[in-house]
Amino acid sequence: MKHIEELLSSLKELRPIETDLAPKYNRDTDIKAVVFDIYGTLLVSSSGDIDQAVISENHLKVALDASNISIIDKRNNALEHILHDFEYTIKICHNEARKNNVPYPEIDILSIWEIVLLHARRKKLIQFNGDANIMLMTCIFEFLSNKVYPMPAMQQTILELYKREYPLGIVSNAQFYTPVVMNYFLNKTVGLNEDILHFDPELTVYSYRLGIGKPDTGLFRDLVPILKSKYKLAPEQVLFIGNDMLKDIYASSQVGFKTALFAGDKRSLRLRDDDERTAGLKPDYVITELSQILEIVA
Repeated sequence: MKHIEELLSSLKELRPIETDLAPKYNRDTDIKAVVFDIYGTLLVSSSGDIDQAVISENHLKVALDASNISIIDKRNNALEHILHDFEYTIKICHNEARKNNVPYPEIDILSIWEIVLLHARRKKLIQFNGDANIMLMTCIFEFLSNKVYPMPAMQQTILELYKREYPLGIVSNAQFYTPVVMNYFLNKTVGLNEDILHFDPELTVYSYRLGIGKPDTGLFRDLVPILKSKYKLAPEQVLFIGNDMLKDIYASSQVGFKTALFAGDKRSLRLRDDDERTAGLKPDYVITELSQILEIVA
């Protein structure tokens, strides 16, 4: 994990870009649990979202080198071939899932890279050396492709909610490395534990585990019985915070959660004005800083 820690510690600060939306919220004592999106909400994302990452041959080369995977075909632009196979494999997986009535499929990025790199080795484009590590390569490539940084007051807000004993949850289009990033920013630890500090693992839903992504309401629906059985909470007592009117506000409202649109960063704010599902839809609250959540639940 040394390479990952070095890379995360070298990330430069990303500041959110102010939006035109004004905050609109009030105190709501009915809220007893808080659930978050991650990318664009808890984390500033250079690309705006996890599925908008900018891939490049240079990032791939750095990731391969750090993971003891060598390019051995110098003539046929192996890096270009590998990236083409990467995008093609994702497309094939998405298409197959849609054929099986999964409208919003999600891939497991580690499985994709295992398929792509093993195929590249069979084609003699690359060579695995000693302790070659596809998981490490995946982390480094993804961290380089979509640089992230904590949203202002992220750590303080989560810690304060935790101290106030609010159950905390996650519903995120995410991959195995997402909790690695979150735990590093929350307490500077690096490991492959999928649990995020201060969040209830039973209230943590990552899209890649289920093979479906937001706005599929199934990701939110899974939380409802757990909130009821473990915390005796109804959906209307839960606040969901996210930056996307379709994937976050619409999807979570379909299971009865109260909603707060996070409009704190122009990169990630998605109003979805052209989607009929969000036509006329208004979040319960609009916030432009994470710390405003503490005023809602005060």
